Amino acid sequence: MLTCGIDIGSTNVKVVLADDEGRARWVKSVASPRRHDGVGIATDAAQMVALLEDLIILGWREVGGGKPLAAIAAAGIGEDGVCADQYLQSLGLVIPWFDKRALPDVAAFSERFALTRNDFHTTAGKWMWMRQHRAEEIGGAKLWITLTDYASSLWCGAPFMCETLAARTGCYDVFARRWDKAALAFAKAPPLPRLLKAGAVAGTVSGGRLMESGAASASTLIVAGGHDHPIASSAVQRIDSRARIDSLGTANAIYGETRMPDPPLAGTGLEATVPALGGDGVALIGVTEFSATLLDSFGGEAAVRKLLDVARLPGAPLQEGQDDAARLRGLLERMALRARRYFDAMDRIGVPHGPIHATGGWARSTALVELRASVFREPVTVVDEPELTALSAALLALEAASGEAAPPAALAGVHVVDPLGRWSEAYAGL
Repeated sequence: MLTCGIDIGSTNVKVVLADDEGRARWVKSVASPRRHDGVGIATDAAQMVALLEDLIILGWREVGGGKPLAAIAAAGIGEDGVCADQYLQSLGLVIPWFDKRALPDVAAFSERFALTRNDFHTTAGKWMWMRQHRAEEIGGAKLWITLTDYASSLWCGAPFMCETLAARTGCYDVFARRWDKAALAFAKAPPLPRLLKAGAVAGTVSGGRLMESGAASASTLIVAGGHDHPIASSAVQRIDSRARIDSLGTANAIYGETRMPDPPLAGTGLEATVPALGGDGVALIGVTEFSATLLDSFGGEAAVRKLLDVARLPGAPLQEGQDDAARLRGLLERMALRARRYFDAMDRIGVPHGPIHATGGWARSTALVELRASVFREPVTVVDEPELTALSAALLALEAASGEAAPPAALAGVHVVDPLGRWSEAYAGL
């Protein structure tokens, strides 16, 4: 039995095909398709669906053995969404979460509502912006479907929104587990589909290219995935239920869960969201733009990774001409200190003080993780699985198809990075 897990990311789209032991049999990552909508870069939802179908069919032909996939689940970015017609066809390009065109609208929304920490990425502000600038598109929408859930909704013909993604709109009360009608009205939200918890079955494949190719059948389950950071974190928590997550990707997301029903968040900078698998209590997430901050300042990923090795010792003297390395180290220290403050706030409001696990593409940099361990003043366990979100989605699909818990041993190994000795003391009072 094979299942498919998808990670619809800001930078890359990843597809994993996993066997019935939860082990990745086939993995592919390609750049997320982008176009310009006249204001900034955006996503063509139809192009995204076609790309996903291409990847799934390619992987299935290589490792499927002629048997259709048992189940498919997609996780991914949280605030991007598709205005769809009655046939679930996209009416326009999708505004990405990191786009800041709606800042004034978010500010107006935040004056009235604070269901989560409303930041520039909050969907409500983008709905308000579209009412002014793309009124025909959003006004004609029969449904607004998150980009992460869009392909799955099309494949099963029964649109849905995962609850962890509803939390990213700014209009969902994660404490009461229901939409806030006043917030939806203020944001002039378009019609929204039914909500599902991560791991719930949305339907079965109802036709299209996946079925025509043989990769799927009418028995292939479509399973709700959800927001990428919580779903990746859920895989780590299969290993250690107390794990706190330092996710280092396009965004740096600090993640933890507490059983407290209404933790005091004022002044913490943390957002409340739904726990990854919809359990009791709430999840807390602290988000910092990461890749964009680094790449905009230092001219590309290769340059940043080269400088990281020069700047790896906190407080170490740098040679003449190494100003860029010193500037990079200072920036990384500031972002790591912000992450530490998120962890400290979690400690104060009921998140168990479990081991920190680092995930995401930037966690592959030993120099970066050493610096962050020094700032945190405790070891960091790096999860070596390169496509953790996609594999986590595949595990959700496996559980839905088999009716049994997926084995945590399906994840690749881990390794521990310790603080850099005396340098951790340099950050003690910060």
